[in-house]
Parts: sequence; C-alpha cells; structure tokens
Amino acid sequence: MSLLVVIPAFNEENSIGNVIQDIRIHIPSASILVVDDGSSDKTIEVAESAKVNVLSLPFNIGVGGALRAGFLYAYRNSFTQVLQIDADGQHRAEHAKRFWNPQMDSTS
Repeated sequence: MSLLVVIPAFNEENSIGNVIQDIRIHIPSASILVVDDGSSDKTIEVAESAKVNVLSLPFNIGVGGALRAGFLYAYRNSFTQVLQIDADGQHRAEHAKRFWNPQMDSTS
C-alpha cells in the first residue's frame, strides 16, 4: 500500500490529534503527513507526539501551498496515491472510501 494522507494544518492544535486518530482507525494502512502551514500554536508538537511525519513551513503560505508541499513530498517519496483530509475535522476518514479504493493501488 502506498497511500499518503496529507493534512494541511494552520493553528489546529485542538483538533489535529483527533483527526490523526480518526485516520488511524479508518485507514490504518495509510502513511500520514501533517503539513504545518506556519502555525503559532502547538500544532507541530501535537502532530509529532502522535508519531506522524511533519513538514513544517516557516510561515503561512495558505492551504494551496501547503497541499502542493504535501503532494511534492508524496511524489519524492514514491507514494502512488494521495488523499487530503483537513486538520479541523470537517473531513471524516470513515468517508475516505468514497474517494479511495485500496484495490486501485498501483502494484508496478
């Protein structure tokens, strides 16, 4: 399996832990990358304590830039699929099967 879940995050210390836990429950085989978009709170610390990969941007560049950074990370690390889930909890990992199908994973 080579699915990466990219979570762009800006000042989401109160919700990022729950989002990561939700992903681990519903998509346990996925790797997780939190792209911290220049947060001034403890988003990075919460994500790191959850033992996920964290890409920390030096300042806020917006969700588009954070996603591009996450997609570049996926490309450079040979992931074949990427799924974006927001850090504020508005996207539920249990709904991921609407957008991602494990049987479609590239085996080449």
